[in-house]
Amino acid sequence: MSYDFSLDREAVATFQAATVRERRLLFDACENLARHPFTRGDYSFVDANGRENHVIDLGDFVLTFWTDHAARMVRILKLERAQ
Repeated sequence: MSYDFSLDREAVATFQAATVRERRLLFDACENLARHPFTRGDYSFVDANGRENHVIDLGDFVLTFWTDHAARMVRILKLERAQ
């Protein structure tokens, strides 16, 4: 069961600023979520719209997403450099 994924504008900006190696890591993480859309994050929170958002620690980056099962889409909300 493979879904598609989309990146919000803020996530795209982080992706564009990343090195080639970092882009590969980020792209692979997004692809993996699309292949496994029921993945849960390292932790989660409910946003203002009532959606469960998941957060995954990728080491150098933190990825925030929610899965839109009706549209078969993983929505990548944020890609942030880890502090």
